[in-house]
Amino acid sequence: MIFDYTVLTPYIHDPQITDINYNGHDLWCDHLKKGRYQVKSFTFHSQMQQLAYRFANHVNQTFNPKTPCVEAQFDGMRWSMIHESITSYLTISIRKTPMIARLSQKQMIKEHYAPNHVIEFLNQAVKERKNILVSGLPGAGKTELIKYLTSSIHPVERIITIEDTLEMHVKSLYPHLDCVSMRVNDSFTYEMAIKASLRQRPDWILVSEVRSKEVYYLLQSMSTGTHCLSTLHASNAHQIPQRLIHMIPGHDLSYDQMKSLIHDAVDIGVHIESTITSKGIHRRIQEVVSFSLNEHHQPITTTIYAYDDQRLKEGNDV
Repeated sequence: MIFDYTVLTPYIHDPQITDINYNGHDLWCDHLKKGRYQVKSFTFHSQMQQLAYRFANHVNQTFNPKTPCVEAQFDGMRWSMIHESITSYLTISIRKTPMIARLSQKQMIKEHYAPNHVIEFLNQAVKERKNILVSGLPGAGKTELIKYLTSSIHPVERIITIEDTLEMHVKSLYPHLDCVSMRVNDSFTYEMAIKASLRQRPDWILVSEVRSKEVYYLLQSMSTGTHCLSTLHASNAHQIPQRLIHMIPGHDLSYDQMKSLIHDAVDIGVHIESTITSKGIHRRIQEVVSFSLNEHHQPITTTIYAYDDQRLKEGNDV
């Protein structure tokens, strides 16, 4: 059924707009070419109230002071609404998740996303079945890089995607691949999904984002030979092992044992930075690192690429 977005229609249909945010007073848009900007003279506040209640009803959710939050995926978008009883004013955040691949090798080179040798290195890493985690802050474009790297997976290898909102669209983007998509919810958690996926004979597990204790089961799946592409929030690629350790509460392993386990399971960390200016949104690979164990089984993080000097670097950070 077609939904009428009324005053938001031009922003919903603009392919250059990736995010729409309404704070009860102003409407803000993230635009690929214009950057982040405030829509001038936006006075359609009563229409936004009506839109919020109509949308909640359309996705069969209650929206009132007793159930003040609506989270929904609809029409290639991820909606989040908070009732005015919580925030004083209606708040709406819309993230577009279209069934397109925004990244291509030619585009990445042209827009200085990464040098060609870095893109080739990552593509080859996927072909060699390396386990790769992509870090960055919210909105950096982590999922878009995962979608791009998926194109290098061999067609005979089976993929299972695990997401809370369907954003990777692997089967739609790459119909030749053998892919099963799982969507988690309150009764089917990430932990349960990872366990269930291992019974489906996957070669790859693609998790939209590791956030909590499910990372322990993901690491176990890697140790059994399943390969992984996933994302997480971190301030740099070197911090990835530390972030993973903090996600696993109550384990019986020491800090050093956990760090060694992670360095043995995860092969490559990639960090993405996103800068929003008046000239648009510029995303780039900030750094690429490899994780490994030395001959004494001590964890080593090696810098493969850093944006600062735009060249391959040699050197280890323990």
